[in-house]
Amino acid sequence: MPARSSAPSLGCALAAFMAMAMPALASPAACDAIQNGFNAVASVPAYKQLIETGQKGERMEGVIIGETVYMRVEDKWMRMRLKPGGRKGMLSQILSMSSITDCREVRAEALPSGMRAKVYEFMMTPPRGLPGVPQTPSKNTVWIGVEDGLVYRQVSDETSITLSYDKVVPPIP
Repeated sequence: MPARSSAPSLGCALAAFMAMAMPALASPAACDAIQNGFNAVASVPAYKQLIETGQKGERMEGVIIGETVYMRVEDKWMRMRLKPGGRKGMLSQILSMSSITDCREVRAEALPSGMRAKVYEFMMTPPRGLPGVPQTPSKNTVWIGVEDGLVYRQVSDETSITLSYDKVVPPIP
C-alpha cells in the first residue's frame, strides 16, 4: 500500500474547523424547514402550548385538539371551536401577513425528552395591520424535531413558546 500524505487530511480538518467557526449563512432551505415546521404543527391531531412573555411575566396555556382550541385566560379555561380547516387557515393567514427572512441553521441539540432537534435562527416581521403589535422584525430561534419535523420551542426577545404533543387531553369537558 502506498504511503498516504497527511496534507489532504489536514486540509479536510482545517476546512471542517473553518466551517464550524464561521457563522451559518442564511439559506432558503432553512426558511423552508421553518415554514414546514409551522405547517406540521397545524396538521397534527393535538398539541399543548405554553406561552410566556417577558414584559409582564405573563403565561398563557393552550390545548389544541382537532379544531377545538382551549385557552387558559385569567386562570379560567375557555373553549373555542373552529370551522373545519380553521387551524391551517389561521396559520396561513398569519404567515401571509408576516415575513420570515435571514433563516439559518445554527446547531443541533437534544431536547429535554431526548429527541434530537435542529435549531434555526430567523428574522420575523409580526403580522401586519394588527393594532398594538410592533412592526419591526424580531430575531427568533426555533427548535424543530429531526425525526418528525415539528416545532418544539420558539423564542424571541419578548416571548417563549413551548409545544408538546404527548398525552394531550381536554382541560375541560
